[in-house]
Amino acid sequence: MKRQRPAMTYEVRKVSFSRDTPRSVSLQELNDEAEYGKWELARTRISMGGTKTVWLRRKIMPLTLSS
Repeated sequence: MKRQRPAMTYEVRKVSFSRDTPRSVSLQELNDEAEYGKWELARTRISMGGTKTVWLRRKIMPLTLSS
């Protein structure tokens, strides 16, 4: 009998930067989120007004109950 793996579930976080935010500042913040919060880049969008919106995601680890 073949075991099925549970579907991966992700937690999503949306981060926005104004057009006036320097690139170095936004990159440092995203690097910190990736390193310390275990977030990964899911999607990026730059609006017509120049606002940068970034969606980050990380896996939700299922808890296993041990008796």
